[in-house]
Amino acid sequence: MLKARHKLARRKWAMTMFRARTDWDRVIFSDEKKFNLDGPDGMQYYWHDLRTEKETFFSRQNGGGSVMIWGGFSSKGTADIAFLSGRPNSLDY
Repeated sequence: MLKARHKLARRKWAMTMFRARTDWDRVIFSDEKKFNLDGPDGMQYYWHDLRTEKETFFSRQNGGGSVMIWGGFSSKGTADIAFLSGRPNSLDY
C-alpha cells in the first residue's frame, strides 16, 4: 500500500513530466517479468497443521527452467509481447 508521502512524490514526478516539453514520440516504456516453471525462488514455505505429517516438496535437480515475458508501449501504440526462454542477452532485448 502506498503511503501519503509516496503518493505525493509520484504526483510531483508526474506533474514534472507533464510540464516538461518531452518529445513523447521518442519515449518507450517497457518491463519484463521472469517466471520460474518449478516454483518460486528460494525457500518455499507453507502453513500446515502441527497435528498432521509434514508435506514434502520436490524440485528438479537441474531446475525446471524459466520464461521471461517482455512488453512495452509508447505514444505510437503497444509492442508485441516477447517470450524469452533461458538467460536473455543483449540481442534478445
